[in-house]
Amino acid sequence: MRADFSNGPASGYAQHLLDANAEFVGFVEACSDDDWRRVCSVEGWPVGVVAHHIAWGHERQIGWIITICDGFDVHGSPEHHEASNAARALEAARVSRHDVIELAGRNAERLAQLLRSLTVEDLEMCARFGPAGGLEMSVDRLARNTGHLTAHLDSMRDALGR
Repeated sequence: MRADFSNGPASGYAQHLLDANAEFVGFVEACSDDDWRRVCSVEGWPVGVVAHHIAWGHERQIGWIITICDGFDVHGSPEHHEASNAARALEAARVSRHDVIELAGRNAERLAQLLRSLTVEDLEMCARFGPAGGLEMSVDRLARNTGHLTAHLDSMRDALGR
């Protein structure tokens, strides 16, 4: 594993991620049982499943960054990615708010630690990214991306009228 650079070139990305994750956790904490079961129109999943998807997404992002930093392409396809998400959604159907909060905190901290450890050379690395149809993806682009979290959080807010 890479050395820990607390002020590395992606430390700002790490803080941005932690701030976005804190906003997400605050949203989850404020959800009632009824809110947790309300279906998001974009994903077609209940709020609780979308919340779990966000928390689990941090873990996937870690794996993708490490894969590219290790010099490999991220295998898969958009169809495989969607099928994986759908299978995971079925598994997460009964996840609790408490479990999501723990998973989001743990995974966001791990991702932030990884981001802080990235060097300029790491950030410049690129590989084919299967989930995006094999387009070339840089570590920098993956490292600075909180769009997954914010897009799904916006969907959950829309489902609850917030």
